[in-house]
Amino acid sequence: MNNTVSIPAPAKINLFLDVTGRRADGYHTITGVMQTIGIFDLVTVSLTHAPGAGGITLTNTSPLLPHLGPALPTDRRNIGWKATEAYMAAAGMDPADWMITIGIEKNIPSPAGLAGGSADAAAVLKAMNKLTGYAVPRDVLYAAAARLGADVPFCLTGGACVTEGIGDVLTLVTPLPDCDVLVACAGEGVSTPAAYRTLDETYGGFADGAYAPKYAALDGQLSALAAGDLDGIGAHAFNLFESVVLPHHDEARSFKRLMLENGAVCAMMSGSGPAVFGLFRKGTAQPAVDAIIEAGHACRVCHPVSGEDCRV
Repeated sequence: MNNTVSIPAPAKINLFLDVTGRRADGYHTITGVMQTIGIFDLVTVSLTHAPGAGGITLTNTSPLLPHLGPALPTDRRNIGWKATEAYMAAAGMDPADWMITIGIEKNIPSPAGLAGGSADAAAVLKAMNKLTGYAVPRDVLYAAAARLGADVPFCLTGGACVTEGIGDVLTLVTPLPDCDVLVACAGEGVSTPAAYRTLDETYGGFADGAYAPKYAALDGQLSALAAGDLDGIGAHAFNLFESVVLPHHDEARSFKRLMLENGAVCAMMSGSGPAVFGLFRKGTAQPAVDAIIEAGHACRVCHPVSGEDCRV
């Protein structure tokens, strides 16, 4: 039996992201639409039965590129490591009896709002389940994913989903039509907890009546997706985090402006940022690419990725 498997881990963008409230435990409830895109980390996992000599080794197999963010931690701080431990607990595997080696080749900037870490965690869960002959049932796997992070369940699923709850309630929807997706990130880190704190300060802690979620815009987004209407998708794109993050990130504002000035149907920050993506009709993103490169920044053109391409 092959004891090594490599899993591509795609990034995601948020076509819609709104906060609907705040729970008693402090977690925020959200509603939104996520879509996987063709920028991939590559996660390789090896599993060997080694009674009494088990352990986890994690390595960064990618070159250190400034636009990808800070160096990848290779110890328990890494969410891929945490995913390994979570999987072993779910499968009833004794950590002392299994030698696990994880290699992560980073291509997704992080932290950027593109779910780079969550994608890696989901890929580890997929790899471990494949290597063990699918020892963990789907519902248990998704429960473990939700405990690791709000975006990890979506990264297990891929394609396009409405996300609700704290990100753990997923409903498959019609994905983006084929188009160019341009992604730019200058490496400016944004702390998601800090962004949520600023949202709380701005919108009254999301107490009853303090903020009105954009449900009508979400309905419009879902109708546009169902119709394959790229203009409608752009018209109904929304991300509440832009209101508190973009004012403090000059490069992200510049990316958005350059994309819109050069043919984007829409341009918006993904997640809590600061990565910005633009949607373009297929084959029309090059002028925006040229403008961003001329401004001294890296960017990438990719395309939507289906859920079938994400599942193992």
